[in-house]
Amino acid sequence: MRLVRYFTAGGPVHIGALEGDAVVPLALADHGDDSPLLEIAMSRRRPDDIGAPVPLVQAHLLSPLHAPTTIRDFLTFEAHYANFLQGQTGSADIPAEWYRTPVFYFTNPAVVFGPGDEIPRPQTEQLDYELEVAVVIGREGADVSVADAPDLIAGYTLFNDFSARDIQKVEMALGLGASKCKDFAQSLGPCLATPDEFGGEPGQPRARIRARVNGREYGVDDLANMTHSFARLISHASTSSRLRPGDVLGSGTAATGCIMELAGLHGHKKYPWLQPGDVVELEAEGIGVLSNTIGPRRG
Repeated sequence: MRLVRYFTAGGPVHIGALEGDAVVPLALADHGDDSPLLEIAMSRRRPDDIGAPVPLVQAHLLSPLHAPTTIRDFLTFEAHYANFLQGQTGSADIPAEWYRTPVFYFTNPAVVFGPGDEIPRPQTEQLDYELEVAVVIGREGADVSVADAPDLIAGYTLFNDFSARDIQKVEMALGLGASKCKDFAQSLGPCLATPDEFGGEPGQPRARIRARVNGREYGVDDLANMTHSFARLISHASTSSRLRPGDVLGSGTAATGCIMELAGLHGHKKYPWLQPGDVVELEAEGIGVLSNTIGPRRG
């Protein structure tokens, strides 16, 4: 199933299933509570329709999660990490610790946007997107093994972790990690796709993913290239801790999945930073397309 939150003109928010060029209404969405959508996803069974299908062009899609409980973002694509290091330090040597331990930071669930939303531009001269897929947790768990981790998965969605790179450079140099450079916008959508929409092993889907800016293809990769599987991310995040329904765990940026990486390889003349009015599209097999437009400069 590909589950969405949506509304039509003048109507309430519904949970629906994307089927071709239509959305089939399945339930009313409780305001501020993602439990109904997560319960449907975890059941792996589509409930009965509660109305006639709605043409997709008449449905305004929202972020599949109204209020993620937490957002963790990992770093799992080896080629992206090597390209990043090469551009920043002149060496693509990846620390041995990275292969042993999935690393992540927490970001802000209060600034989540959905498909078609305008992204508020912070005060930055180096605005970037990031091509990612996130796994959404549907069942509580602590100290979860890799083998049991797939049992916690509600589904997958595209995740655009927008970044202010000039701010990030200062923050990372201070040794505490990303904060204000990521604090203004995350985008999720267009749907929550249950694991049966993908090939691959449980907890490690295969899906071709790509990014476009103003219709021009920027980067392409595959989820199969993640060094640490989603099951491994879930296990690591739950170690000596607790995961809850609605938690979001990002894959980290795919190879060639952001401007910083591409410009480091090919130059900023070919890959300039995002500007007001630019349209960023992320696409993944089994999920669809997540599109956002960059808003005007603030201040």
